Amino acid sequence: MVAPGTGGASNRRVIELSRRYPKVVYAACGFHPERFDLTDADLEEALETIRRERDSLCAVGEVGMPWYGDRARDPRLIARARRVLERCASAAVEADLPMIIHAPHDSAREALGIIKEAGVRMAVFHWHKSDDSTTRAILDAGYFISLTPEVAYRDRDIRLARMVPLESMLLETDGPWPYRGPFEGRATEPAMVLDAAGAVARALSLEREMVGAMTTANARKLFRIAT
Repeated sequence: MVAPGTGGASNRRVIELSRRYPKVVYAACGFHPERFDLTDADLEEALETIRRERDSLCAVGEVGMPWYGDRARDPRLIARARRVLERCASAAVEADLPMIIHAPHDSAREALGIIKEAGVRMAVFHWHKSDDSTTRAILDAGYFISLTPEVAYRDRDIRLARMVPLESMLLETDGPWPYRGPFEGRATEPAMVLDAAGAVARALSLEREMVGAMTTANARKLFRIAT
């Protein structure tokens, strides 16, 4: 299980979990763009943690650009988020770590430009939902795109599953986010990646085992998790 931190105590917690459950939990250190409570001091702490714990981390993330809520439209906050992502991307390059990118909808194109400019080699755009041209640009850059259990019931995600080559696809749960459709009322848990794999398999007319094997191999490659 890859557990992304969101800043501050969250980063410390996922690192603690990865040490308590080695080879089960893999920690990523992040600074979530929707956490408007985080300060510049929190950012410096996160960057220092990335430098100090680089050998204990599987990625820098979750980081990216804000989108949800009225505050995400504030030009000052958008400018700050851009600067934060630039610094996180530089830290990822310096530490030779991949990135987990939160950049919903139109924010994905800007995030893509920032990480490409920084020289980030490996990244996943998690729970991706953007236009086709941005999706193709992400794939052309060699980055991964991740789908959630929404692929089991949302036409948008089913269409995305058919657009993203299997060799560029990851699956995730983004827990504890709750899902609708067949998951209504269920607590989100890591095992739901099996449901996502089954939904992708149906969309592509493939066996679930093939989808599961390929996306697992992709995750191991991105996060450098040994077999």
